[in-house]
Amino acid sequence: GTLVTLIAVLRPARKATRISPLVALTGQVASTKQAGRRRMWVAVAGVIIAVIGAAVVALGIQASDIYITASGSAVVVVGTVLSLPLLVTAIIGFISKVSGDTRLPVLQLATRNLARNSGRSAATAATLFVCVLVGSALFVGLSSLNASFDAILGHSSPVDARIFGVTPQTDTAQLTKQVKAVDGVKDVTYVPTLDLTQTVDGESEDISVDVIDTGSIAPIARSTSGLEGLDDKTLIVSGIYNIPDGSTVTLTGATGSVELTARVQEGWGAVVSPAVAQRLNGDTPTNATVWVRSTGNSMTSDTEHALIAAIRGQEMMVSGSASASEQMSSLITRMALIVCLVLGAALVIALSGLANTTDVSVLERIREIGVLRATGSPRSEIRNLIVTEGVLVATVGGGLGLLVGTALGVSETLAMAKSAEGMTVHVPYFALIGMFAVTLAVGLAASLRPAGRAASVPPVRALSEE
Repeated sequence: GTLVTLIAVLRPARKATRISPLVALTGQVASTKQAGRRRMWVAVAGVIIAVIGAAVVALGIQASDIYITASGSAVVVVGTVLSLPLLVTAIIGFISKVSGDTRLPVLQLATRNLARNSGRSAATAATLFVCVLVGSALFVGLSSLNASFDAILGHSSPVDARIFGVTPQTDTAQLTKQVKAVDGVKDVTYVPTLDLTQTVDGESEDISVDVIDTGSIAPIARSTSGLEGLDDKTLIVSGIYNIPDGSTVTLTGATGSVELTARVQEGWGAVVSPAVAQRLNGDTPTNATVWVRSTGNSMTSDTEHALIAAIRGQEMMVSGSASASEQMSSLITRMALIVCLVLGAALVIALSGLANTTDVSVLERIREIGVLRATGSPRSEIRNLIVTEGVLVATVGGGLGLLVGTALGVSETLAMAKSAEGMTVHVPYFALIGMFAVTLAVGLAASLRPAGRAASVPPVRALSEE
């Protein structure tokens, strides 16, 4: 906070030191033409920076690199903030042309007042722009994660539930009957598990591998992605096994040893084909794991609890995806609530800043307000003028923040699609519209007090101001 405050006052302080003492004697100030030209060049540079940032974002999406995309997003935000005077002037100019000279005179006058001091209008809109940008980007990301979580879980953990502890002595027919009788269970299959010894670069340790026939598990698993390379010369392993991709692994079982090439694929643990298992273990009875498929898009907690109750007392353990799904959904909900609270606090701060800026604008325009009052403008028209200006600033700042934030949120989601397989874009239109409506309400609320103050100024006092 201290650093931001320091940066904010550096430019005005530097500007104050350049004021000539002669200004106090003559009352003349330097022409604003040069300052306006400088501001225009900064805005043009901002547009160029924003375009460069957009190119970096596109590169990050193409490379599926979240860090490149985030860097490009930061550049886009900086460039857009720098170009706000140009954008605000263009948007307000467009509104002025659409409103016409006679149809909406208050709106026409409000647009001219804002365009006349585009620097102040842009600075006022910048606060709302940043608030709405951050909020909309986070809402798009959280909404996409929430909508895609089942699909992501299906790829990272393609089996709805596993039952461990099935031994050669287990009555598999009875177990199958018990599991299938559970409401919400669609089908089951048995996957043999081998306890082997692995040797990598001369170092040996124990490892448990599943024997998977992709054809038999296809009706049970949500996805078989990652098993495409499984053959009689390949060992599929997850990263937690710390086996380098492409390394040679020697597996030793009850009846022999086999050299395989390791392929790292997440979500499956350690996997070999049935032919490899036959060479390693022969016809020796093995333990097995029951893979369970539920009837819905994912296993519910009720089905998981019923499954646990069905096998209670049989020295088996159920591991399902329902608890993880519930925890993640609860976490996303809490994060969305935190975002709302932080965004609300930021908008309250923005409301205070916008009200103060509008107050200053009213004080500087006392004479102008006096002329309007003296020529017959009623108090309501003066009040509507100030309120219209506040709402226009909120509309421009909030609208730009909504567009840029939504675009950046979509970009970040697309960049994550490769690392989080199953991730899709979901734009929460109602939440974004609601946030934009709150932004307009902030602009309205911030202008009410200054509008009342402007409307209460007597024409005689206003005209007497020097």
